Order: sequence, then structure tokens, then C-alpha cells
Amino acid sequence: MDDFRVRCVRPASPREQEAVVRSVQRACVSGDGEVLAALLCADATAFFDGGGRVGAPDRPVHGSRQVARALLTLPARGPRTTWSAQSVNGRTGLVVRWECRVAAVIGLDVADHRVVQLWVVLNPDKLRSWNRSPGPRT
Repeated sequence: MDDFRVRCVRPASPREQEAVVRSVQRACVSGDGEVLAALLCADATAFFDGGGRVGAPDRPVHGSRQVARALLTLPARGPRTTWSAQSVNGRTGLVVRWECRVAAVIGLDVADHRVVQLWVVLNPDKLRSWNRSPGPRT
């Protein structure tokens, strides 16, 4: 069984969370694995949920370099892909869009100026609410 205890000691303030997430966003957009790995705790863990419908690791990915590599090989990379920092579960996270559709939502746990854990949702069923068209205005 994996040990999921928080390895860094001080949870991030909202301002620090946003700064680290925006740095991760820039590293992902530029495809810079070295910078991305440096933003992660050495023993960072990423959990991927592809729901069996999207190619994603079926086990947690451990280690800063391995997590960085996994993030940089997400589906929907390319010129029509955008990464934005926005609210995910009440904290700053990342939303990856391919064209206008949300392809991934990433929650990040930040402590001591580094990302400790990432929760990467790629499952189209779980992204349905992110992709709803706004209804007619009344």
C-alpha cells in the first residue's frame, strides 16, 4: 500500500498556491520538464483518472521527474491546447482545453513552495459539467 502522507510541512497560502500553480502552468505550456520537475517535491505524487476512456496511468506516478514527464505527455497537447489557472475545488488549479473543450482538470496540493500532489481528471464523464454549454439567458 502506498504511503500518502503529506511530505512537506507547511500548506500554501492562497497567494502562494496561485503563484506556484501559475509557474507550473508556464512550465507545462513551454514543455520545460526541468523547470516543471523543480516545482515539484522530490517525492511528489500524481493521481490520474482517465476512467478507462482516456489513456492515463492506472497507478499513481511518484517522483518529480516522473510526474513532470507524465504531465507533459497528457492527451490534447499541441497548438490548439490552452492551459489556464482557475478555481478547482476552491483553490487555484489548472484547466487544460483542447480547442474549446476541457480535456483535463488538475488540482494541486502545494506546500513549502512546491507541489506535493496532483489530481489529474481526464475522464470525459467527470468533465461533463466543465463542458456544458451555457443555457439561454432569461
